[in-house]
Amino acid sequence: MRVRFWGTRGSIPTPGPATTKYGGNTSCVEVLTDDGTHIILDCGSGARDLGQHLLKSQRPESGGLRLHLFIGHTHWDHIQGFPFFVPAFLPDSELNIYAAAAFQRSLEESLSGQMQYAYFPVKLRDLQSRLHFTDLEEGFFRVGDVLVETQHLNHTAPTMAYRLTADGATVAYTTDHEPFWKPGASDFRHPGDQRHIGFLQGADLVIHDSQYTEAEYPQKIGWGHSTVEYATDVCLAAGVGTLALFHHDPTRDDAALEQIEAMARDRIQGRGSSMDVFAAAEGLSIDVVGRGSAPRQTGVSAIRRYSINGRRVLLVGLEDTTREALSTELGEENLTLLYAPDAPTALERVEAMSPDLVVVSTPLGRRSRDLVRDLRERSAKDSLPVLMLATEDDLETQIDQLGADATDYLAAPLSPPMVRSRVRAWLARASTEPVERLDAAGSVVAAEPPRPPVIIPRPTDEAGVDRLADVLSNVPIFRSLTPEQIRLLAQRGSECVFEPGYTIIRQHEAGTQVFVILTGRVRVLEETEEPPRGDTVVAELGQGEIFGEMAVLIDRPRSATVVSVEQTHCLALPAGDFSQVLRASPDLALTLLRVLAGRINETDRRLARYAPDPLTGLSSRRAFFDEYARTAAQARRRGSQATLVTLDLVNLRALNDHFGYEVGDDVLRAVADALSESARRTDLIARYGGDEFAVLLIDVNPESIQVVVNRVRRVLVDLARKRGLPETIECAFGIASVRELPESPDELLVRADEDMQRRRAVG
Repeated sequence: MRVRFWGTRGSIPTPGPATTKYGGNTSCVEVLTDDGTHIILDCGSGARDLGQHLLKSQRPESGGLRLHLFIGHTHWDHIQGFPFFVPAFLPDSELNIYAAAAFQRSLEESLSGQMQYAYFPVKLRDLQSRLHFTDLEEGFFRVGDVLVETQHLNHTAPTMAYRLTADGATVAYTTDHEPFWKPGASDFRHPGDQRHIGFLQGADLVIHDSQYTEAEYPQKIGWGHSTVEYATDVCLAAGVGTLALFHHDPTRDDAALEQIEAMARDRIQGRGSSMDVFAAAEGLSIDVVGRGSAPRQTGVSAIRRYSINGRRVLLVGLEDTTREALSTELGEENLTLLYAPDAPTALERVEAMSPDLVVVSTPLGRRSRDLVRDLRERSAKDSLPVLMLATEDDLETQIDQLGADATDYLAAPLSPPMVRSRVRAWLARASTEPVERLDAAGSVVAAEPPRPPVIIPRPTDEAGVDRLADVLSNVPIFRSLTPEQIRLLAQRGSECVFEPGYTIIRQHEAGTQVFVILTGRVRVLEETEEPPRGDTVVAELGQGEIFGEMAVLIDRPRSATVVSVEQTHCLALPAGDFSQVLRASPDLALTLLRVLAGRINETDRRLARYAPDPLTGLSSRRAFFDEYARTAAQARRRGSQATLVTLDLVNLRALNDHFGYEVGDDVLRAVADALSESARRTDLIARYGGDEFAVLLIDVNPESIQVVVNRVRRVLVDLARKRGLPETIECAFGIASVRELPESPDELLVRADEDMQRRRAVG
């Protein structure tokens, strides 16, 4: 493989005479394999020069560029070159873009965010190249002859490391990564550091974040970057051939980087190693030759998408300030947060609520090893992720006590965004369902199938039928049935015991059975095909409830997937028997109707709360109030000022009367589009009344608001002209700015309305 560096800097570009040797552009590395596969690692400002180079060197007969762009994460310095990357503008180019599944947003949304008209003259959707976006989890996949393996890094946002194996050589790209614990230690006892070393094991070239020195690191904890010493030591521990120091701090000039390079070489020499090291420099091109020492990793497909929406996280023994900070951060992931003040309560709740992950603050008055063991026993999940929070001194004790028993350890001071990234990574790992894996030779083979359910034979004697009939008669929905009807169901029903995580029924398959939950709990998921693909938690059902009845009632395929949350004992009733009893029992039909009406009512409640306005596609009034609460909490925590802009269509009634309601609706859509094109993707925009709109802008100076208002006016005039709408669209604006957002938007709405009235009074 040939590797060429186009950008080596971290955080921000630093062009100038002091950075001519190592370069001032941010992260961008080109990899070219023997079979012609073209890979680009990150798209910082260095991507601009790379794009120009690709355009000049392209052969006319090649039929266009086909590129694979791997983005570590979507922080600004890793994507800021994309809007200036010339191949993205060419109709004969194909760009396959990959990145870690991010907080809340898809990869496409993250890239398009910096290409709004507020920041850039061309939108992502206007690019002429063929763009394909893929959100990644940990695992592997192939691009041409290249085996690509991925692993989460320890950063303030979901960040992916890439390990590329082709042509007998292996290159690992691991930038924006903070040591899990004690960056100066050489034994690497933290399991996170051990995983990191395992990912680098035997690589021929490792491009590693080395932004700080050990002396600088104490002031940079929680910023998500490595020290030079840590990068050197983990590569030594992993038996790496060559280390490229990367993501250079913007404060370092060429002379300082020469010292950093010399320091790393001295450290390697002092350990008696032959590993080579250099500070990555723009324009440097090297051929990576394999040493035959890089073992293939095993894992699952990285392209599979695992939704963590609705997953349960139990927070145990956290101080109020820590719990509040983590609740705000984790709440943005749509997780279900549970709380326990102490260890006894935690054990009760882990048994009753079966969380998917536990975060424990130590000490809690008992040995941590015992607590971790008991939490897993009570939850019936041997692999339940348990994250331990501790001070630096306590962490030493915890690792001595627990070894590898706890899943992860986090030392104070905590960085809530980094905790969020770690929680998200562990939930995704715990959700993994292997569909394929790699054997020792690196070939793809089928994974072992999940453990099948235990099927208890149908009773053949009267005593067995009586037992099942007695069980069914105590299920609330069947209490109105006659003994004969109960016995009919009991005679033909099959008992099944499902292990945790087993898919009992799958969306779109035919429905031939109705399931009654005797013990345990299941999770109902609605799978979505649109990107980003994933699933949404619709409901959780427990003892005495039924599922699978909808497909039987309407004679259509299953509308959702049902997965067992814990070991679940069900009675599977044949669809024909269930339908026969239902037709003969008005009371059962009425009871079932009430159950379905309750579920539909809950679905309607969620839709009414979160569905967009059907006319404009903007957030509805209720969704605006809900999103405001979350946005305000973030802004208060970060000390951000905010401004609310309200807009009223002054003459909507006159337009409706003169041109008709269809034109009036088109005008409302044009206003919505003007607001969307003029605001940032991070701004909260809503239609909160018939002709009333609101935009909440965070971190915008009050002096800049009039610029936004004027932009909305210009865009609206342009849209009206293009769409043939009346030119007499009149809008009134109201503005309310605050240093700290109140709990409710009502106060801001009143102030903005008062400002609007003042503006209208003075014309």
